[in-house]
Amino acid sequence: MQLSTETSPQTHLQSYLEGGTEMGALIRSYDWSGTALGAPDQWSQSLLTTIGIVLKSRFPMCLWWGTELIQFYNDAYRPSLGNEGKHPKALGQRAEECWPEIWPVIKPLIDQVLSGGESTWSEDQLIPIYRNNRIENVYWTFSYSKVNDTSGKPVGVLVICSETTDKVNTMAKIEKTITEQIIARKKVEQAEEMLRLSIEAANVGTWHMDVATRKFIASTRMKELYGYYPDEEVSYDDVLNRIPEEYRNKVRLAVEQAIASGESYSIEHPVTGYHDQTPRWVRALGKLYPGTSDHTAHFSGLTLDITEQKRDEMRKNDFIGMVSHELKTPLTSLNGYLQLLIARMRKTEDTFISTSLEKAYVQVKKMSTMINGFLNISRLESGKIHLDMEIFDLDQLIREIIEETKPTLQHHHLSLSPCLPVSVYADREKIGSVISNLLSNSIKYSPKGKIIEISCITHDGVAEVRVRDEGMGIKPQAIEKLFERFYRVETKHTQNISGFGIGLYLCSEILLHHGGSIWVESEIGVGSTFHFSLPLAT
Repeated sequence: MQLSTETSPQTHLQSYLEGGTEMGALIRSYDWSGTALGAPDQWSQSLLTTIGIVLKSRFPMCLWWGTELIQFYNDAYRPSLGNEGKHPKALGQRAEECWPEIWPVIKPLIDQVLSGGESTWSEDQLIPIYRNNRIENVYWTFSYSKVNDTSGKPVGVLVICSETTDKVNTMAKIEKTITEQIIARKKVEQAEEMLRLSIEAANVGTWHMDVATRKFIASTRMKELYGYYPDEEVSYDDVLNRIPEEYRNKVRLAVEQAIASGESYSIEHPVTGYHDQTPRWVRALGKLYPGTSDHTAHFSGLTLDITEQKRDEMRKNDFIGMVSHELKTPLTSLNGYLQLLIARMRKTEDTFISTSLEKAYVQVKKMSTMINGFLNISRLESGKIHLDMEIFDLDQLIREIIEETKPTLQHHHLSLSPCLPVSVYADREKIGSVISNLLSNSIKYSPKGKIIEISCITHDGVAEVRVRDEGMGIKPQAIEKLFERFYRVETKHTQNISGFGIGLYLCSEILLHHGGSIWVESEIGVGSTFHFSLPLAT
């Protein structure tokens, strides 16, 4: 191949090499006299024009020119080379010298183009390259096109490319996730149900929504789960309207929050089929995929039918509720008799019996609290929890709970910081159980700590209650799961502490139903501070 000998006037040379930021400056300052191309004032009109196009483009481009395929590239292509890799040495290098690791792959494509063949097109092709001090597996979508001189003779190859590694890896992860879910479900089911469950797992509903336009695309299985026919057009609002009103706003807010934050979306909710009116429970999982130069931002995911699982949970909750209710009645009677006996024995001098009765009373009260916890869980998860909302003084409730707790203390001292009158609109009994639970936990998990501080402040339209102890503290990884149902921190220090891991879960759910929140700050060996907030009464 012979280089074209045409040249451009010196006065126009700089205008062709303008453009770009980093790469424009590097090309202008590079000593090209040591290459086969010679100094820029000797370059052909075709080369100058093509370099000008490359530098001004915001799409990744690379140019190989002449018999030695001397290399140029623009700012958009620069990130593909990574850090501490081929850049900036790649500028002005021969293509074969720059790309030895992939030369056997790209050399036939270059020859095809330069021999007068058609332009090439490769999509999501794995081409490992050296960058960031190592060989990386990188996927590309790219095209090779010839560049002719003014006589029509091929003198260069223009490469237009886009790295698609993230897209390929994301699709692989989604496929892996679905596969793992199918495998997991197969393992836990009996042999006679394996075929049925694998078919259900394969029938996953999928959906895709354009974030800007809210155009919604649903798969056939997705439409089926919401009671629509396969050939019907289904919008985002159509799907939301199949969700009962008491769950609809929660789902809508969860979607908007996931889009705004970029965090994963995961929620369970009931639906009522549009045509068949069939009630179902589904679990939806989704993720925001930010916009790129090729695609607008979209929110996509899948939906699973969990109706049978929910029915099992409801039957379990009904059973727990029934048993808890039946146990509560005799305990209430026993509690009453113990109080009567304690009152009478205090008039006698038999301190042993009096002390024993008081200890029995404390244990009965603990049992009642535990049973009430299971009963509340049953109501929460079956959607039957009832809130008796009223306006009351939160500071007064805190003082009452402290007075109720004091008789059970042996080694601790409760300290209430000055708390101004604070009115909230909430269920007084249930908020009282939240405070009582936090105090009980502080006592149990700070065996060597003496002081437990309670405080209450107001800010930004909410009341915030804080309970601080001098206990053993909680590890960061445990804090993430602390408010999950039946979760307990398992350490050698907590082995002899009773509990089922339902107290903090109940606190979290009660506050969630009130529009409040709960969180904790903790340091190992120093102690923990639990916070919860409630909207102020208006």
